[in-house]
Amino acid sequence: MKMRAGRLTLPLELRRRLGVDPDQAFEIEESPGEDALILRPAHVLRREDAWAYTPEHRALLEKAHRDSAEGRVHQLTEDDLAALGDDDQ
Repeated sequence: MKMRAGRLTLPLELRRRLGVDPDQAFEIEESPGEDALILRPAHVLRREDAWAYTPEHRALLEKAHRDSAEGRVHQLTEDDLAALGDDDQ
């Protein structure tokens, strides 16, 4: 790995093995008590879309992911979804 002008260059073999896209953004975390950095793939949101990711919304998403991972899911047909939309009128 090289670092020049504040940029990291990851070897091609590593990028391929990890499935890292050339334009991938990362969040960087310093590993406490170690001489290491942790890189995590990140998605960059446009500022005007950030309203949808309030702490409350992120907590709901985390709960939904946990529920899904633990098998608490329901499958709906297109007709089921359309019927749900009819209730809003």
